[in-house]
Amino acid sequence: MTTPVLGTDLAAMRRLNGRAVLTTLWAQAEPQTATRIAQVTGLSRTTVEAVLSDLQEQGLVSVQQLKSSRAGRPARGYDFASRRGVVVGLDIGPHAVSGIASDLRGERLTAVVRHEADLADGSTALGAIARLVDGLLSGAGFRKEQIAALTIGIPGVVDVAGRPAKTTVVPQWLEMDIVARLEALFPSSPIVFDNDSKLAAAAEVEFGAIGGGETAVLLRLGNRISAATVVDGRVARGAHGAAGEIGALERIGWPAAQRRLMRRAGAGLPALFDAGQAGEGEAVQVIREFASGIADGLAALVLALDPQAIVVNSSVPLAASQLLRGLESELADRVLYVPELRASTLGSAAVSLGAIVSGVGRVRGSLTAP
Repeated sequence: MTTPVLGTDLAAMRRLNGRAVLTTLWAQAEPQTATRIAQVTGLSRTTVEAVLSDLQEQGLVSVQQLKSSRAGRPARGYDFASRRGVVVGLDIGPHAVSGIASDLRGERLTAVVRHEADLADGSTALGAIARLVDGLLSGAGFRKEQIAALTIGIPGVVDVAGRPAKTTVVPQWLEMDIVARLEALFPSSPIVFDNDSKLAAAAEVEFGAIGGGETAVLLRLGNRISAATVVDGRVARGAHGAAGEIGALERIGWPAAQRRLMRRAGAGLPALFDAGQAGEGEAVQVIREFASGIADGLAALVLALDPQAIVVNSSVPLAASQLLRGLESELADRVLYVPELRASTLGSAAVSLGAIVSGVGRVRGSLTAP
């Protein structure tokens, strides 16, 4: 029988204690005293103080003097050092790139930054990403070596390892191996890709119109139409990361409906939905026909999931609210139960916000997971 090495046991115990303290501090909005941390974790005060000392040396914990209403020496308060690094979330597509930077807890350090451009070419997209990240870091006061998580939403299927697998929207990105090129630009940054609609769905669960335990369909409308599904509060991914990609089926009618909408929009989608809001007959008809053109595919998702809600997200002002009206009447004759239809309030920021949610989750997992 082999006897475990005591030093190994002690090292493992120190790691477990460190994670317990970090988990407690992460969850608290205000600095905590060592006594309070001991109460929450069940560790002794002596152990907590030793762990806090180690975490301070690692730069993971900050300390400050707490104000006290009683006489005597003020107590020390400890907090997770959420600004020891930066999380960056990006949304890149063929027509624009946008992003947000946050601290390690997800507190936004910059507003959403968006640049419109033709980014179908891989090298052009790469340059736009590099410039955007540089701008976000500069605005947040960080260097690229301090990126703790860089999450990028793209219009395509992303595998379970966080690498783009298929895309019909921007195939040139895969041909030029955008992953390797970005890893060369940011060699010290953990980079993960994800499908843009799935990230938008994650943002809706965290900040938006999908409740924490709900089953829902997220429908996204912009220069393309796409969907993601949420089951019991979790974004569905599927065996290959392709759950919800019903738009890939040409015969379902989404690609054709989108092409017709773009042709008939004339001055562009914002102008079309502005006209629809004003009650202009032709615009209203175009929107209704678009709703009819995508209703079969949406109904298939509804029948498969039986969701509580359909949430429509769009970067185009007024689009979501107007599309809801047409979809409700179209679905009535296609499904057994019409879900509640909701308009997202996250707009074009949804994907970047979802990327922040993803990045923060990975940082937390790396620091506090057992």
